[in-house]
Amino acid sequence: MSLIQCLDLGMEFAGDYVLRGVNCTIEHNSKIGLIGANGSGKSTLIRLMLGEMTPSLGRVVRARNLRIAYLEQNPALKLHKKLIDYVSEARPDIIQLNRSMQELSASLDDKHDEKTAEELDKVIAEMDAIGAFEHANRIKFVLSSLGFDEGEWEKRLADFSGGERTRISLAHILLSEYDLLILDEPTNHLDIAMISWLESFLNSSDKPYLIVSHDREFLDGIARSIYALEDSLLTITRGNFTSYYEAAKIARLTREREAKRQEKFIAETEDFIRRNIAGQKTKQAQARQKILDRMEPVERVKRLETANLRLGESRRSGNDLFALKDASFGIEGVRELARDVDLSAFRGDRIALIGMNGCGKTTLLRILMEKHEISSGSFKSGASMDIGYFDQHQNYLDESLTVLETIWRLVPGEPKGYVLSWLARFSFRGDDVDKKVSVLSGGERSRLYLAEMIHQRPNMLILDEPTNHLDIPMRDALLEALQEYDGSIIFVSHDRHFIRTLANKYWMFRKLIDESNTIYTTVKECDLELDEIMQLAFMEPEVKKDVPKPRKRQRRVNPLSLKMIQDEIDEFLRQKATLKARLSEIHDSFSNSAIYSNQEALMQLKAEETKIEKEMIELKQKINNKEDEYLELACDE
Repeated sequence: MSLIQCLDLGMEFAGDYVLRGVNCTIEHNSKIGLIGANGSGKSTLIRLMLGEMTPSLGRVVRARNLRIAYLEQNPALKLHKKLIDYVSEARPDIIQLNRSMQELSASLDDKHDEKTAEELDKVIAEMDAIGAFEHANRIKFVLSSLGFDEGEWEKRLADFSGGERTRISLAHILLSEYDLLILDEPTNHLDIAMISWLESFLNSSDKPYLIVSHDREFLDGIARSIYALEDSLLTITRGNFTSYYEAAKIARLTREREAKRQEKFIAETEDFIRRNIAGQKTKQAQARQKILDRMEPVERVKRLETANLRLGESRRSGNDLFALKDASFGIEGVRELARDVDLSAFRGDRIALIGMNGCGKTTLLRILMEKHEISSGSFKSGASMDIGYFDQHQNYLDESLTVLETIWRLVPGEPKGYVLSWLARFSFRGDDVDKKVSVLSGGERSRLYLAEMIHQRPNMLILDEPTNHLDIPMRDALLEALQEYDGSIIFVSHDRHFIRTLANKYWMFRKLIDESNTIYTTVKECDLELDEIMQLAFMEPEVKKDVPKPRKRQRRVNPLSLKMIQDEIDEFLRQKATLKARLSEIHDSFSNSAIYSNQEALMQLKAEETKIEKEMIELKQKINNKEDEYLELACDE
């Protein structure tokens, strides 16, 4: 039997149908991606499936005793609880069995009783059967994968940010027992590594799921069927998002052609009827009229209302935008975020910052806007820059204003029609313009923030997670506008499709090990492919273990073997010294302002720098291997 069946489902609000004639099922092996523009009815459909709402038409049939784990976009949590207590409560059965095991064990300690011993054996067997003894490891695995180390487990939920609480709620749900998993936009507060981990988690699960997402690559990775809501109707396409997208384009084109052919046939038939209804071909005209009467009209493809986010520069910026030299930065008195940072940005650059959550991407953006001081080194910014900043939290929106007032205050001399026209470009129409900012959804806040930022016509855009909460049509509109934009862009995003399409340069946060065997973070410009960059950015370097003291040799080792190894080490060290000297020359060249007027020479130096750094890493590994070989031979018993 199906887990959930939706039969001729309809949902009406104030005379308008949000859903009409919806028929779909969720089976035991379903892997579904649910898509649709914001406001298309996705959350309504989920609430109908959950039984939280009653449909206006049709019905929902659920399997008996169906356990559904559901992640809302804004989950309500008991903020006084500790993180570890909250996620542990995902399995109340394990908590109860643990309690029973402890009570029975304590009872046996006081007095041995065969009946109590048998009960304890049953409890232990049951715990083993449900994997209770591995549950602590599962908790650690899920929490660490979602960015929470053990040092944070005792913190209260109230001490975490909104995005962190959503990740905590996701962890709770993934650790629970369920028959069906429903996640509503789970990737909004995940970095790229976490999104990849969630893909792997879902693909390795044998449980069915329905996932709402606007992330194309994530949907490609997890979906075997796409349920798409548009114009209150649900269409089902087998395959992932790319399959759906290609099929939808073909379907739209086919329907448009069919509608045109039908319109032509109707026009020609009606003309024949008019000319012959009273003449010799009356019967033929009447027959053709009957054909028209029985004909089912093919509706033309409804034109999608796409946002018009075209950007324009107010004035041209200089060629040199930003330069960081030997810089370090962090949170004063708390911790260092990055050091040894050498970066340059030029007019026309579209730079993506790549790094895990909490590594310092937002802090680096604030440094570029001169709202955060570097700890050491130098920072220079270019002339004639008008910076437009997209804050992922939209902290600069005035909660007390309406949507209309937010834009009108920028141009108080303009008529209301001008402001309404501008807001319509960002899909704010009708009653939407009178909403208070405080009641807007995440997607609406993002659109309003874009409307405000773009209106100011900046020539430099600094964007911190601009796609969060935006649906696919709005993401596409923003991406198209940014691709046509003449200014410069530095941005943070976890949408891989957005990054691949927009970026022409990458700044990567990467962890390295210094000479004292301590892990630190730096930021490097990188010209590798995005997949390789993500591997490096989210890799934890291995701290070298202390080399054990040499043991007293019991037998003589051929000294010639040791000398040959030592000669190889010396040669590697000479090569490393040569590369280091050349790297120093390159860095000196970067301090010469003349080099920045010759883009070709600059790019060649950058490429050589990247190549040398890679060769030095390889040499370092070869030296380590040879030193280990030398020690192993020298200390052999």
